[in-house]
Amino acid sequence: MHFLLDTHILLWTLYCPEKLPRDIRNILEHDDSDIEYSIVSLWEIELKHSKYEGEFLFTARDTYQDAQISGLHMMELSPPHIITLGRLNKPKKDHKDPFDRMLIAQSKFTNSYLITHDRNLTLYEEDCVRYF
Repeated sequence: MHFLLDTHILLWTLYCPEKLPRDIRNILEHDDSDIEYSIVSLWEIELKHSKYEGEFLFTARDTYQDAQISGLHMMELSPPHIITLGRLNKPKKDHKDPFDRMLIAQSKFTNSYLITHDRNLTLYEEDCVRYF
């Protein structure tokens, strides 16, 4: 099965694996799991680091390097992913995080499951979102 990691799941996987729910650890450890993270997550990480430098210690550069060392594959951003944004269900209540929306669109387009621990992503009621 094909999975895409939400940004916080990527960071937990690399830096705080003890925070991962057991179900996510099982997916990450399963031989048949094809695990990717998105270049969108690197963008989000760098913006948060720039905005909250003293609090948000992760950088895109370090995360990218550590993900490579860990053997994680990166999903690039392509025009079909962006076009898929227009096909997302409207969330049940206001949710405007552009990074979350793009990750859902990438998962939807690639027929993968977005692994998240952010309940807000379930507001879209997309089959590709897997909340743990």
